[in-house]
Amino acid sequence: MCEKYDRGVAFILEGDTEKEFYMALLNFLCKKHRTSLERQVKNESSPDIVYSIETPNGVFLIKFNVVNAISQVPRAGKWFLSQCYKKYPEIDTWNVFLCYDTDCHKDTISKFREGDWDTLRKQLKNKAQKVADMAAAADIEDLLLQDINGISNFLGSSAVLNVPTGRKGKTKMKKLYRSMNKTYHEGARAREMIDSLDMQLIIDSDFVPLKEIELAIFK
Repeated sequence: MCEKYDRGVAFILEGDTEKEFYMALLNFLCKKHRTSLERQVKNESSPDIVYSIETPNGVFLIKFNVVNAISQVPRAGKWFLSQCYKKYPEIDTWNVFLCYDTDCHKDTISKFREGDWDTLRKQLKNKAQKVADMAAAADIEDLLLQDINGISNFLGSSAVLNVPTGRKGKTKMKKLYRSMNKTYHEGARAREMIDSLDMQLIIDSDFVPLKEIELAIFK
């Protein structure tokens, strides 16, 4: 376990599928930049998950907090303050990424800047260098569908499947799986499929500003 960290990155995630995707993304970025994502001791008194990444910019502490509901994201400010900022006083630079679904392609993230969300951002910005939204429209599956070729290959299709119509990516993904007589599962059971995707293609799609994560850690 690394005893000293130079910088910190906190991921506040709506659900387990988001966690699996951003774990896969970090693993990809580590391979790209010739380093590794190292598991640290999990703090059993809180739901977060702890990793570290050693880079030319120093050793980064990476913390995950899966809140399991969009309504719980605004309450994660206390977690950041107690389990990140105050727990690691040697870290003077934090970046926080809010990873959630907007639930509708027509919605912007403006409604996620009001009320409790506004309070959350004020809590975070008071202690973090940067707070960035990784807001998938409308589902995390919409982000995964940016690599439809990779999903088609994973499902065993001899040709690239057409992305089904519909409002939500989760529904589209289920239809794709059903078209190949398979069942789509979220969370950890989606990890094998996620790992098969072209992560650089997904980054370059700019569907979600994933480049900000790479810049925060590796640039």
